[in-house]
Amino acid sequence: MRNGDNTRAVANGPAATARVMTAAATIMFCVFAAFGTSDERALRVMGVGLAAAVLVDATVVRLILVPAVMEVLGERNGWFPSLSFRRLTLRRNGT
Repeated sequence: MRNGDNTRAVANGPAATARVMTAAATIMFCVFAAFGTSDERALRVMGVGLAAAVLVDATVVRLILVPAVMEVLGERNGWFPSLSFRRLTLRRNGT
């Protein structure tokens, strides 16, 4: 939200990052799903669970839920970065 336009940020953010997120999630899903083909039960359960978690995170959370919450919050989206920047940066004593 560099220019202060929340609606444009909500539209452009997922559009700019969707390909990278989808590619990364696909790779992680395939790796974890491969664990699901193991003969060892604990590894198989962990692989299927992690594959499902990556799928839900990439689709529901990052591409649907986060933009929706940002749109609902409106201009209140940008309050934390400025607050945290002021509190977390070191203050220099005139040097």
